[in-house]
Amino acid sequence: MNGGISLGFANTKGDVGESTRKAKSLKEEIKEKIFQMQQIPINKKVLMSGENGTAKSSLALGIMTYNLKPDEVIIYIDVDNSGLEIVQNFYSKEYNNNQILVYRPNQIIEREDGVEVKDEEKTIYAISNAAMVVQEALDDGMNVKGVIVDGVSFVLEFCEAFMRLEEDISVAEGVPMQKWKIRNKAFRDFSSPYMSLPVPVMFISHADFIPELQEENSDDFGFSSVKQRFIDECSMRLILTKTEDGDLVDYVATIKKNRSDLTTENMQFVFLTRNKTTNDIVSDLKDISNVIFPQKNSGDK
Repeated sequence: MNGGISLGFANTKGDVGESTRKAKSLKEEIKEKIFQMQQIPINKKVLMSGENGTAKSSLALGIMTYNLKPDEVIIYIDVDNSGLEIVQNFYSKEYNNNQILVYRPNQIIEREDGVEVKDEEKTIYAISNAAMVVQEALDDGMNVKGVIVDGVSFVLEFCEAFMRLEEDISVAEGVPMQKWKIRNKAFRDFSSPYMSLPVPVMFISHADFIPELQEENSDDFGFSSVKQRFIDECSMRLILTKTEDGDLVDYVATIKKNRSDLTTENMQFVFLTRNKTTNDIVSDLKDISNVIFPQKNSGDK
């Protein structure tokens, strides 16, 4: 198991004595793991969820680029094809300097009638493989500050479409309970490589990944196990909303979970204010950045 401790059992075939002599003791392996853990950098996994227009992508990019060093790189997985415009418009300097690398994983195929459609299965593989490419880049010495995966809700939709195609179930048909395992496994195959990355990862989803909102709007509340498991794996969860007062629109991030600091749960941050008349924008990312990545930003001015 990845990250586990090998007990160093001797091989019963061949030279048992030689295998035993070469094997490390359990105490030695535990000691190595402990000292390795002291060198592990911050690799917090953060889930940002909210309705359309609540500045989720902008907040993720703002936090990742906060105090970005010249040699650091951000990997942006643009699943829903909406992030590139934000990057080019508001982070053109970092984008043109190749400090924000945008990858659009959508795979297109041409049907027999000539119409181009999304290939959900290949798209899922492309998204998952992107995490492995990031790991290879890290192994090669690239200084990756973090990864943004924008479009987690779409990934889950792709996984369901793949399941229906695999089992020949139309969109109009109900799905037998045992078949949902195919969708759930495909989603876990997507999320696991990102959860294993030794750098921060910020996942962005729509409101369907907010259990509180689903419960509030449904008389027959049921939150899928695959979503709940994903939420449980993330060390931090934020809900993004916006409020209007006359010409001013405040964009608010509410921390619903912070495994590393329980005292910050339910804290709210107005990270961006927009004037609807003048379209002026004022952002304040220092406080929320210091809460999300305190070790990275502590001592920063």
